[in-house]
Amino acid sequence: MPKPNKIFVWVLMLAWLIQAIACAPKSKVSEVTTEAIEPTTEAPAGVEFLKPGEPPTAERTLEDSNSSLKASEKRTLSGDKFLENLYERPFTSKEMLYQPELDIYTVDIAQDENFFYFTITLNPGGREINELFGVYGIEFDRTKTGRGDLLVLTQKPEEEWSVDTIRAYVDTDGDVGGPKPMIADAGFEGNGYDQQAGLAGDKVAWSRLSPEDGNAVQIAVSRALMENPEEFLWGAWADGGLQDVTLLDYNDTMGPSKAGSPLRDDKNYPIKDLYSLDNTCRMPYGFEQGTEKVPGVCITGVKICERVCIKWCYTPRQQKYCCEYGCN
Repeated sequence: MPKPNKIFVWVLMLAWLIQAIACAPKSKVSEVTTEAIEPTTEAPAGVEFLKPGEPPTAERTLEDSNSSLKASEKRTLSGDKFLENLYERPFTSKEMLYQPELDIYTVDIAQDENFFYFTITLNPGGREINELFGVYGIEFDRTKTGRGDLLVLTQKPEEEWSVDTIRAYVDTDGDVGGPKPMIADAGFEGNGYDQQAGLAGDKVAWSRLSPEDGNAVQIAVSRALMENPEEFLWGAWADGGLQDVTLLDYNDTMGPSKAGSPLRDDKNYPIKDLYSLDNTCRMPYGFEQGTEKVPGVCITGVKICERVCIKWCYTPRQQKYCCEYGCN
């Protein structure tokens, strides 16, 4: 081939390659996963966020399963029901190393005229406080169908109330949970929480470390952000693994053999692809347990109490914190 023709062919190939790169579809996951949790929220010019106060006395306390009881044996006793979107797996993949920073002990709910307050208390695990590396949050089901529709997450909460470490996500096409909310739907391909909710004015959420307990994360969600519902369900998350809001519910995106299990007598033991994760059942607000059967709701008889500290401990730096809670 003459030299000029070769040059022409190479130019055409280069132009085709550039066009292919420009037209390639962008990954949607990268828009709303870990990158989206990085602190970038800013108030619009001239607009201030509605600020929370001190949380009132807790109205209800939800106790979650305690994985520390058998952590030395690299297993948990209960609380993990993969097919029902309930996870008790604060362990690393395969090696099953226990991660107390991801083990939810209790969750409180309180409220005032502007905010709902949630306190997620984690296992102190004998470490120094303020070393919470996971993503922590509250998921809401305002339609009472079992399908989550608002997810508020925080990462690296600070000592003071801040909006810089908070993110709120919504599901614009209603596919969180697949055809059967909370129940595993094999082969379902959705996009989960697909949009980050804008925070402005009174539509806002805040987070901080509890001033009374450095092993507890506090999240304040404004009534306006929740669109002032009279009834809803809520549950808590601690995620140090996938941290991908577009994959919720996780049990719709993988099967039990791929996910693994923290239960020793389960054929899928140990934990594999769904690791470093803990969540709770959902507690009703505005209506009583048992009056309405909703997927994911805490079963009647789950332990609910007014939480009190029954044992105080100290870190190596002599910082006092509550290391054991009980009920009145």
